[in-house]
Parts: sequence; structure tokens; C-alpha cells
Amino acid sequence: MSDDKKPDAKPAAPAAPAAPPPKPEPAIKLPKAPEGQMTLRVDGTDHFIDPKKYRVLIEALHDLGYGVPNFCYHPGLEPDGNCRICYVNLIDVMSGKPMAGPNLSTQPWSMYPKPTISCRQPLDPRGMVVDTSSPAVVEARKWVMEFLLINHPLDCFVCDKAGECMLQNHSFDHGQADSRFQEAKNEKAPKELGPTIKLWTDRCIVCTRCTRFLDEVSGTSELYVTQRGDRSEIDIMAGHPVENEMMGNIVDICPVGCLIDKDLMFTYRAWYLQHTDTVCPSCSKGCNIKVDAQKNYVRRLQPRENREVNGFWMCDRGRKDFRYVNADTRVMQGRLGGQPAPVIAACDEAGKRLSAAATQDPASVAGLCSAWLTLEELHVFKTLFVDVLKTLQVGLLAQADWEPKEFPKFKIEADRNPNAAGAALVFGPEAAANTAKILEAARAGKLKVLYLAASMPHFEPPAELLEALAKVETVIVQDLSHGALAEKAAILLPGSSFAEKDGVFVNAAKRAQVLRRAIDPLGQGNDDLAVLQRVARAAGAGDEWGRLRSARVVFQQMAGAYPALAGMTHQSLGRQGAALNAAEPAASTGAE
Repeated sequence: MSDDKKPDAKPAAPAAPAAPPPKPEPAIKLPKAPEGQMTLRVDGTDHFIDPKKYRVLIEALHDLGYGVPNFCYHPGLEPDGNCRICYVNLIDVMSGKPMAGPNLSTQPWSMYPKPTISCRQPLDPRGMVVDTSSPAVVEARKWVMEFLLINHPLDCFVCDKAGECMLQNHSFDHGQADSRFQEAKNEKAPKELGPTIKLWTDRCIVCTRCTRFLDEVSGTSELYVTQRGDRSEIDIMAGHPVENEMMGNIVDICPVGCLIDKDLMFTYRAWYLQHTDTVCPSCSKGCNIKVDAQKNYVRRLQPRENREVNGFWMCDRGRKDFRYVNADTRVMQGRLGGQPAPVIAACDEAGKRLSAAATQDPASVAGLCSAWLTLEELHVFKTLFVDVLKTLQVGLLAQADWEPKEFPKFKIEADRNPNAAGAALVFGPEAAANTAKILEAARAGKLKVLYLAASMPHFEPPAELLEALAKVETVIVQDLSHGALAEKAAILLPGSSFAEKDGVFVNAAKRAQVLRRAIDPLGQGNDDLAVLQRVARAAGAGDEWGRLRSARVVFQQMAGAYPALAGMTHQSLGRQGAALNAAEPAASTGAE
């Protein structure tokens, strides 16, 4: 290459790329939520919630205390979204304006700010802004209420749901006083859906709670929706009535006076009922229920929510099993030697006879208690025999099992004794086996006094028990109703039902739950716990038995004596109960 030849010029550098446009700033800046949570701004207030805890937006709003109305939504059923009353406005964080939806009534269609039904809206973990009380939302709810009431009859005065009707409540809170509908209402005839359920079709708003329950929970699917529009009706297929052991729940969850229990129809007004949270005693599942009473008379039982036990439901076996509480066959007072006697006098005589026999020979007295007694009552019964009478002869009476039943989302337990696990906790696992030894001793004439604390509403004493009682000098019976056991009693003491007492049951899952008194004890004001304490005091219990103790006080004492109950009180168990701490060592109650 010659010296005068120049190298090629360098290529020009490529032009720098244009800077990306700046990210648009959101009109609404939400605070950063802690790890695993999201920010939910409702009506201007920020909340940090776990989005995995809720299926849909309405659940979070209800949990936070916002009164978003609903009809078709139920926390125990899959969301359906057909009633439209749960409207809210979702706010776009970028524009700060309500989310828009297509207006299909215009051609070509256009977008407009559209309220959202919160029962079908999933949560956005990135954050959400919700308005539950804007003028647009309030107006939309009024339109929904007006639509729902177009064909609804004005028969609140005779409707059994009056006073606890969601349609009444939402009409007052979210409706309007006047209706623009002047045409004749679409009247529909009532229907018999099954042996105990009646359908007032013209009251129905077709929320489909009942059909979804029968599809999802009971799995029996007796009901379906027929026709369309304002002609839609709930109906059954010919020859397939609503007849399953969960059917009472569709009456509970019906938001209007459409589905009515014929057994309770025209029997009470809701505003006269007193509600008490307690536990169903019909089996060892321990469903959480509420007792509705009127003037010391139990009117109905309904389930209450406990997702650890029964969810939102109860079976009809338990729901219908309360007639014995106010039955004419109840033992209302004591009896001595075949003659009526005050309860206190009968308790004193029972305690004296137990003490006299035990003083001569502790092996000549024995006790049989039932798994229908509360933990507190079982503890006092044990104290009476072990600490006062100095005998370990204590056995257990129990209801025979019934047929268990399992549904897609519910199970009826086979064990009909609500506190069998509690009896095992207090007396040890051998208590049931001791019953045979006690009956054998009775048949051999070795027992002078036998104390039976039953208080079981449907107990049918076996022949071997009645045969053994005939060989005992003094039989003391504490029971709910007059029957075969009461006839054998030399001393009869009144028992009390689950609705008349405070105390604790332990269910089959080893969960302690509190019963609460719904009506006054019918046995001259004495419940089972009071009767047992009176007998123990008359039998020679110490000075600490000088006055009656409440179930709460007795349970506090038990918490110090049983490791499984350590740290528990009625207050700490609350409305939902709690699992036992640990398995307690078996207590010795073997017959000696």
C-alpha cells in the first residue's frame, strides 16, 4: 500500500434510541400493604387484608363491617350474582373514576360508569378502591329493590318471615317509599314442596339459595327453577318432593317469606322471640345453634355459623328434637316414697341415704350418670362419689347409636350422646365398662343405694338395667321425663334439658363448647347442676359446698384439675369453642 493512500473513514455511530415515554402516574396512590396482604380502600378508608382469605369482594366488605346488602349471596354457597342488590363502584386507580362497562342499549354501544356486583367480583392482590355509598350506587340499589318488589304481595302482616325478612330490611334501608308499577301483579299459587315445607310462590324473588343448597350441600337436588323472566318459579319434579334430613336449612336461608316450615307456621312472631346461642345435643357433632324461646317456651332451633364444626347448617334430626323440653311428661318436682315433695327436700333425703349407706360400706353405693350431662355436672357427680362417699363405683348411661348420614358438605354422627368425650375426660375410658360391674353388683343384692343422673330425653332403659334396679333397696333417679326409670325411683329428682342450663360439652372432635341457658329451669328453678350440688351437700360435702356454684365457677375449678382444660373459661371459649389442650391421663373410676 502506498504511503499516500488513506484508510477508509469510520462509519457513523447509530442514532440513540428515543427515550421511552414516562409511565403515567396513577390518579390514586395506594399505600404499600405488608407482605402477603393487599390494600383495599373502601369509602376513603384504607384496609390491609389477606386476599386469600376471601372468595369475593363482598366477603371482605362484610368482614370489615360495611353493610353491603345481599339476597342471593350466602357465605356457605357458591356465588350466583342474580339479585344485583350488592352493587358497589370499583374505582380505576389510574383515572380515579368508576370502572366503565358497555351500554348495550345504545347502537353503536358505548361505555358508561357501571356499578359492579360485589358477590361476583374477585379481589385484586395489587390493590382495589371501592365505593359502597356513592349516589350512583345508592340509586342502582333503589332500582333493584323496585324491580324485586314489582310482583311481591304486601302481606307482611300475615307472613311468618315478618320481623326477620331481608326484603323488609333492605326495602327500608335501600328502597323507596313509592312504586311506579300500576299494573296488576303476577300472582302465583302456593305449593306443597314436601312433608314439612310450603312454598308461597308469589313471595319468591328467585334468589336460588334453596336450589343451590340442595345441589351443593345436601346433594339431593329436589328443587329447580322453571319458566323465565317474571314467570320464573321454584318447583319440584312430579313425585320427587323435598324430603331429606337437611331440608330445614332452606327455610333458614330463604331471605323472604317464601319457604315456610309447616310445623311452625302461624305459631309465633319473630319480634317476640329471645335468641340464645348454645349447642345442639342430638349427637356428638355438637352443631352450634341458637334457641328461640318465647315466655319460657322453646319455639324453634336454628343453626349458627361455626366453620370448625357445622359450617352454617344443622340436620333436621336435631332441629326438630326439642318438643320434650316443654312436654307434659316433664318431671317438675321431687318425689319421696311415691308422694310429691319439694326439690330441696328430695335432694336432702337423697344425700342422707347415700351418706348413711356409704358410712357403713362404701361398696354399697354406686352411681350411673349420662353423657348428656355437662362437664360441670359430671365433675360434681364424680366429686360426690369419689371425694364425699369414698367410692369409685361410677358408670355411664348412654343413648344407643343411630344411623349416621353423610352429605357432600355435612355429616350426622352416629353417637347420639353430646358429651361422650367429656365423660371420658372426667371419668376415664373405663367408665362405660364399669356400668356392667355395677349392674352385676345390683343383681347380686350388694347395692343399697344406686343414684342415676340421666336427663336423657329419649333414653329407653334396657331390660337388664330395670331388672337390676328391682334388686336395689333405694333407687335415686334424676331425669327429665316420667317413664320406666322414674317408676323405679324411691326418690325422684327433676332433671333439666340443654335449653335450661349453662355448661360445656366436648364433641367428637374433642372441641369444648359452651351451652347457655335459654329458658328458666322447669324443675322448680333447679337445673341438673343445682340438684347435684344439693345432693352432694346433704351427703356431707365440705364447707365449700355451703352455697350453690354456677357452671362458670365449677368450670374454672376444673380447668386447674384437668390438663386438657388448662387455661380455659366459659368466656375464653366464647361462641365458637376451642379444641382441648391435650389428651388427659385417664381418671381411675374402676369398681372396687
